[in-house]
Amino acid sequence: MVIYNNISKSYGDLQVLKNIDLEIAPGEKVALIGPSGSGKTTLARLLMTLEEPTSGTIEVEGEMLWHQRVNDKLIKANEKHLHQVRGNIGMVFQHFNLFPHMTILRNVMEAPRNVLGLSKEEAKERAVKMLAQVGLSSKIDAYPAQLSGGQKQRVAIARALVMRPKVMLFDEPTSALDPELVGEVLEVIKAIALEGEMAMLLITHEMDFAKDVADRILFFDQGRIIEQGPPKKIFNNPESERLQTFLSRFNRH
Repeated sequence: MVIYNNISKSYGDLQVLKNIDLEIAPGEKVALIGPSGSGKTTLARLLMTLEEPTSGTIEVEGEMLWHQRVNDKLIKANEKHLHQVRGNIGMVFQHFNLFPHMTILRNVMEAPRNVLGLSKEEAKERAVKMLAQVGLSSKIDAYPAQLSGGQKQRVAIARALVMRPKVMLFDEPTSALDPELVGEVLEVIKAIALEGEMAMLLITHEMDFAKDVADRILFFDQGRIIEQGPPKKIFNNPESERLQTFLSRFNRH
């Protein structure tokens, strides 16, 4: 579904990602763990086309994301091509980025209407269904300011899902929430993961959640994938010293 091929990203002299090769299969749930500043978010932002890679290529469902092939040459993709390929990708950020002046229903309807070109009725039907799925049917006429942080994040999840992406990215979706609200958001993400249809890239500090949801876990440090494998192997038999040290911080609690 997604192929990162020899991807690097630098900001001036600072190299944030170093020659990343990564494939995510259709429906596969991949969790990224690692210290802050190790490059995890940048990896997701490249896929969301919020950042451009310095070198390497990314493919989504067999289509180049940042490049186009013209007469057997790879050239930089134009805006139309980027937009088209990006249509398969949904993302939920740390901060909910809802439109404060719109009701919850309108927040979720906006992209299906404007991006997918659905009629008002179709967009509404899809949005109502999706808000029910994240447990917010009673809030469709409320405004973001009237919701808790956990509810806002569930709206943000509904808003991404309503586009029916093939790949969903979650970038620390609970890090901006009060601890007592974390569980409700993780439950929603877990339920979506269990449906199994969508590939997911989950950047998280919630180790138990990563264990429960992911098919495969990648340990990221200093812009590289240091170790990867199924949750059992990563958490029970970490090979690298860096991963052992990283996990020992969580095991103390």
